[in-house]
Amino acid sequence: MPWPWNERTVLIEAEEAILLPDVASEGKRWRCRHHGKPAQALAMLLGGAARARPAWRNRVHVLLGYPWAHSQLLPWQDGLAGRQAQWRAYALGLMRERGIGGELALRLTPPRHGAARLACAADAALLGEIAGAARAAGWRLAGCRDLLSSSLQRYQRALAQDRRALVVAEAGAVTCLWRGERDWEQLLTLALAPGQSAIDGVAAAEALCGREPGGAYCWAATLGPAQQPMAAQARWLGFPHPLLERLPCAV
Repeated sequence: MPWPWNERTVLIEAEEAILLPDVASEGKRWRCRHHGKPAQALAMLLGGAARARPAWRNRVHVLLGYPWAHSQLLPWQDGLAGRQAQWRAYALGLMRERGIGGELALRLTPPRHGAARLACAADAALLGEIAGAARAAGWRLAGCRDLLSSSLQRYQRALAQDRRALVVAEAGAVTCLWRGERDWEQLLTLALAPGQSAIDGVAAAEALCGREPGGAYCWAATLGPAQQPMAAQARWLGFPHPLLERLPCAV
């Protein structure tokens, strides 16, 4: 049975929205600078993309990068156990301490006793704007994910086997997630200075978090070949979304 969906993926980074290639586009990426209004850029990109009939077949997946998505690692708290409302309040409180305000749409990884939980959030109004822009352009928003949790889900098996730290590198930022004896124990997203490479960003993150320099990492990224780590201790996982994996990369 033929696949019924006409699906596209849009990656929203710090300064650009990028319509990622499908099979028919032969690897061409369409980019649009959003000037702080990513929903408008999304509408422009989707407006130029080929649509199928009937309209219900057209679906778009959105990936949110820095600074549109926020992540917070939550150390295990025995007093909270499986109480979801309390965990949500805990996560939001920690994000508020970091200056992340507004009404947030929040998602938590499932609880595992004794293990840290990951909270991922985005501005609720922005998500509404994205859904509205997709609908106005004739597309249905099939999902909206942040790059970090998307990478963790996509490469769960590889990360469990390697027991390494994870780096998610994108235009304008790197996110480092380090393991402890049991599970993930430290998380930092660091904005990159103009001209600063992702590799230099990881070194700065190591220093800020008191980590030994030159650690062994698994890398997932949206960056081009010039930014990719080539050190012997780096394992290249690929891109954090299946459609992103169709882009050319050097290993």
